[in-house]
Formats: sequence, C-alpha cells, structure tokens
Amino acid sequence: MTRWLPVFCALALAACSGLPWNTLAPKVSVAEVSIKRLGWVEQHFDVGLRVSNPNDFDLKIEALEFDLELNGRPFAKGQSQASALIPAASSAMLRVDALMQSGDLIQQIKTLPGDAWQAGVPYRIKGRVKTDRSSDWLPFDHTGVVGGDEEKAKGKAI
Repeated sequence: MTRWLPVFCALALAACSGLPWNTLAPKVSVAEVSIKRLGWVEQHFDVGLRVSNPNDFDLKIEALEFDLELNGRPFAKGQSQASALIPAASSAMLRVDALMQSGDLIQQIKTLPGDAWQAGVPYRIKGRVKTDRSSDWLPFDHTGVVGGDEEKAKGKAI
C-alpha cells in the first residue's frame, strides 16, 4: 500500500495543476446604462459592465450576477449566463440585462437632486462572478461616480 502512495499523490497534483491557487477575482465597474423598456411595475435596462482581469492568464466568465445601487439606494439587479473570455491583464465590456422595480425608481426620483448628474452620482455595484478557473463564485464590490465633469470628459454615461 505504501508503494501506491506516491502514485496517488502524483495523480492528485496533476489533477489540480490546471487551477491556479492565486486566482484573483475580476474587477467589475459600470461603464454605461441605457433604458430598454419602461413599464408600470418594472423597468428594463441594458448595463455595460467593464470587467477587468487582474490575472496573468485568461479568464472565461461563465455567469455573473449583481446588485447596482445609485446614490445609496437600490437601482437595478442583473444576471447573465453568457460566456465571455477576458484576456490576461486586460478588460472587456459585457452587456447585461438588468431589472428595476418601480418602487426603487420612485425612491430614486424623490431623493436625487435635479443637478445630481452635473455634480456626479455615487454608485456601488456588488455581486459575484463564476469563472472556468474555480468551482466557487468569486465576489466583487466596486464603488464609483457617474455623471459630472469627469464622466463627460471620458465620454461615459449612465
């Protein structure tokens, strides 16, 4: 039996060699948001997410889900099962459908000052992503500002 121990160890190491132990979660930020459809109960948005791969190897995104807050309040939720390959040390834009409840829209309208877009509005996107490199979901959490003079200079919109 002791003679088989090295064989089992070698097989176990070979099976794990395709999974880097130091896989870093992709960084996800909001690049743009556009209205797809407005309704009485819910609104549908097309959200452009900038997904950055901080690793030195390619990552295949298999699924992604997120909650988006705007000005500290819930804005929209989205999920995608579409696959996307993010090259090593690079980024790509993913288009994801997102859904907003009318109650959240009403709260946004009530609390967002009229000049908020010129000054910039803080956002937070948090969620998780499933990659081909891990059997577990990898969490992400990012804050930023949309609108304002900086966004106009970059040509981004929400």
